[in-house]
Amino acid sequence: MAAGQSSVTVGKKRSFIEAWAEKNDSRIKEWKHSIRLFLKSPLAVIGLIIVTTFILMAIFAPYLAPYPNNWRDITKQCLPPSMEHILGTEIYGGDILSMIIWGSRTSLTLGFTIVFTVVIIGTIVGSIAGYFGGYIDELLMRITDIFLAFPSLVLAMVIVAAMGSGLQNVMIAIAVVSWPAYARLIRGQILSIKERNFIEAARAVGASDWRIITRHLIPNSFSPIIVQATMDLGGIIITAAALSFIGLGAGPGEAEWGRMITDGQSRLLSSPWISTFPGIAILLVCLGFNLLGDGLRDILDPRMRR
Repeated sequence: MAAGQSSVTVGKKRSFIEAWAEKNDSRIKEWKHSIRLFLKSPLAVIGLIIVTTFILMAIFAPYLAPYPNNWRDITKQCLPPSMEHILGTEIYGGDILSMIIWGSRTSLTLGFTIVFTVVIIGTIVGSIAGYFGGYIDELLMRITDIFLAFPSLVLAMVIVAAMGSGLQNVMIAIAVVSWPAYARLIRGQILSIKERNFIEAARAVGASDWRIITRHLIPNSFSPIIVQATMDLGGIIITAAALSFIGLGAGPGEAEWGRMITDGQSRLLSSPWISTFPGIAILLVCLGFNLLGDGLRDILDPRMRR
């Protein structure tokens, strides 16, 4: 009897191990297939390289920047590019290369923080509206429509002007005007998924609404959110730079790309490098995120995978 029980136990263990191995083998194959699809797109690879370069630049800014973040020498104002200052200096005597490297930390921190915040808010609002429907859906979507009725940059300017200039207020303002798009996107995904058979099966076994939303609906709706967030990162960085450019973000002389452009605006003809190089940095990082977003869309969209 004991021998029979032990053989049954061994058989169960083997079947469990085989099922686990088969499941992980399919995941590994799926990951390999996804990587192959990504590598087939040269532009997506270029985007990944650009984004990775700027992220590493932001992380290792203290080691890469030739000068400290707050280094200024008033006797070296508006110097052209040279061996001592590769990209020249700006109107306060700061080294432009160092300020661009330090500014990557500011701009990317702003971008990632805002995107993370709006994805969380949009996912919560969109999931609740799409799953429960009825009056809840109508109320949340009408609130969303109110925010979408205003141009996002204009509304962000109004919010920052009311709260006061500063990068923290810029983050709040851009987050306030950006979450409605994600709420609408996730709501549409929830509406298309919630009536499928596996959701009905979850209801049949007694799963709670919270469990259905968090364990089944959101994970199966998140692919377009990832693509949208990646492509929006560039736009959010541009919006933050635009607010700094008009004096609502970073203060004079701060290592922030938008502020660097506006600081060099008065010397655009005599010292064009002051505004040109920060503008190129904004262009490259936005291009990188857009190309990377296109590559992720090719991977995560089932129609594109086929």
